[in-house]
Amino acid sequence: MAVDSTPMPVESWKDKLLRRENHGSTGEEDLELLEGDVTKTTINGVPTTNFSERIQQILIRDMATTVVVKLLGCNLAYSTLQNRILSLWKPSHPFPLMDVENDYYLVKFQSKDDYEKALTQGPWTVFGQYLTVQPWSPDFNPLQPFPNHVMAWVRFPSLPGVFYKRKILEEIGSLIGKVTKLDFKTDCGSRGRFACMAVFINLNKPLIPHALINCMVQR
Repeated sequence: MAVDSTPMPVESWKDKLLRRENHGSTGEEDLELLEGDVTKTTINGVPTTNFSERIQQILIRDMATTVVVKLLGCNLAYSTLQNRILSLWKPSHPFPLMDVENDYYLVKFQSKDDYEKALTQGPWTVFGQYLTVQPWSPDFNPLQPFPNHVMAWVRFPSLPGVFYKRKILEEIGSLIGKVTKLDFKTDCGSRGRFACMAVFINLNKPLIPHALINCMVQR
């Protein structure tokens, strides 16, 4: 197995905070707590803090270009994994991996294009192992041993060509999950037999064996 000759040092939270302060961008200046934004109580002797819907939406927006990654079947050193991911994605701006529980990592992109590339240009492999990449969402739970969303290619073999328009295909694909990519030839209508699209599937939901599209069964 090849090993990177110049591994990148692991970035601590202290380093991350100091780097942001040096660049004058911590994001704190955009967050103002108003009356009612924080509620503190005690429930059965347990101190409890709840945040308002306004604060939660601000925090969620701040994660808009964040993905969750996990390398299945292999444990790599932090620096090795980061170097391999940077080599795969070649982002326009570098990023640190944020280590969380159960070998999950968070990647927060500075560029929307880099974010979409990571989500749509896969599947990605590192040393022959599958690197799962999913958009961060509020229901992400690092205590789960495996990701609950994966990207899968879906085909509709008998879909009539009249539906071969990007927005129409995205609406059809949304019956299964979030559409992230359409096959290029499908998008320009050069294939008449089937539509092929990349869709993020929630593994916690039942498998959808077929769907009705304009009263026609699609499997």
